[in-house]
Amino acid sequence: MANGPAISASADDLVIRARGCREAFAALFDEYYPRILSYCCARLSSRAAAEDATGEAFLQIARHLPRFPGSTEGDFRRWAFRIAGNAVNQQRRHDSTRRETELVDVTASDAAIDDVDRRLDWPQVCAAMRLLDERNQAIVALRFFGQLDHEEIADVLELTPGAVRTALSRALSQLRTELGSDVTAAASAPRGPNRSSP
Repeated sequence: MANGPAISASADDLVIRARGCREAFAALFDEYYPRILSYCCARLSSRAAAEDATGEAFLQIARHLPRFPGSTEGDFRRWAFRIAGNAVNQQRRHDSTRRETELVDVTASDAAIDDVDRRLDWPQVCAAMRLLDERNQAIVALRFFGQLDHEEIADVLELTPGAVRTALSRALSQLRTELGSDVTAAASAPRGPNRSSP
């Protein structure tokens, strides 16, 4: 896996074994929980709601993994984030009658974003993301919190890679307008063990 911490041994083999092996599923959980939680945090304005959505996503992953049709870690990654996106949408519907006031506390303690500039005011960034439409929120969150490349985002959201690139560029431009160029400078070139994106 070129993006994010590599799963030891054969990642593809681990995905296959996780269908019937608790230890293998636990390894996948440990690998993906921080990334999916960070993605959910970026999409929801309450940390508690993000944790609920992440928990629901993993419940669905565990329930449907025996029938998961893919055979590679890349297949699993796209499938898992698609489920997480559905969990976010379900959580938003659940919270739609309540006013969400707690901004996400996305801090340097979140393993999935340790490589992003820690000087950023993450509650301010998350508040600015709320100004994007839902599709662009999902694209930005999948790219910089889920650490997916353009092609994977396109697969998760059923878009073309070109549409993802265009939407991401426009979303970052909007965030720069709201927050200033310093805020999105770190996001425009994610650091750490990263998949290259054309």
